Amino acid sequence: MGNIRVTQSLIILRSLYNLQTQMREIMGLQEQLATGQKVNSPSDDPVNARRAIDTRTVIQKNEQYLDNISSVGPQLEESSASMLAIVSALQRVQELTIQAANDTNVQQQLDQIAIEINQLLEGVLVQANHETNGRYVFGGTRTMAPPYVATRNANGDITAISYVGNDEHIYVAISDGIDVVANETGADAFQSTQDIFQLLIDIRDDMVAGDQNSLRDVRLDELDVTQDQLLVSMARVGSVQNRLERAASDIEDFMIQYQKLLSDTLDADFGDVVVKLNAQSNAYQAALNAAARVIQPSLLDYVR
Repeated sequence: MGNIRVTQSLIILRSLYNLQTQMREIMGLQEQLATGQKVNSPSDDPVNARRAIDTRTVIQKNEQYLDNISSVGPQLEESSASMLAIVSALQRVQELTIQAANDTNVQQQLDQIAIEINQLLEGVLVQANHETNGRYVFGGTRTMAPPYVATRNANGDITAISYVGNDEHIYVAISDGIDVVANETGADAFQSTQDIFQLLIDIRDDMVAGDQNSLRDVRLDELDVTQDQLLVSMARVGSVQNRLERAASDIEDFMIQYQKLLSDTLDADFGDVVVKLNAQSNAYQAALNAAARVIQPSLLDYVR
């Protein structure tokens, strides 16, 4: 192996290279102090940079899942509240039907009870057309228009109610590959086994017609079926709400862990960085002093 000829130019170049290396280290440490992060570009630490990108991706997905859960929460709550109001109305209808089925009532009393049934029917229609955030909750995927349309006679009384929504469900992603049904359609809640609206119309008309046998033998049984039907729908909505609450709680717990992982990956240890910066500054000063002894004074004067 031959000897390398060491010239004054080589010494100067090597000294400048060493000084630049020291300066880059100082600049890197100063940037860590300024940003609070030990990885400011992929070249700083490729492994941790990749880990940070993957962690941020997971955090962003979880944030979207939380947004999804939050967005459907009000709709489910409003759906449950509306169905509960209808159950309460049906309980009152049942009381009035039992009262009207009593043979001691005269027609005038039946007509008076029918007036209250008619008002309860109007209230049930309002609840079935309930909207929240500008969207109707029982219309399936047709959320921009009321799902139920009433047909009225010359006196303004409801003679029929038609469903103009659909039976399609809205699915919301709450985790990777996991979707939940975020709505209860009117077809399921109010017309699956028993048509609630037609039942109330029939009860009112039976009272007006004085048909107490129908009230006793048919309508009371139909009311029981209708209430059971609504309770099943409420149970479905409640189970989805509980599932969403658990999913949100799990995601929030995961987010805490991912945020900690991201912090451990990226955040700088200020105390450690300050110690390293002081040591690097001292090394830089030592390199300057060494260069001053090696490089000719005349050249050093120019450098100064």
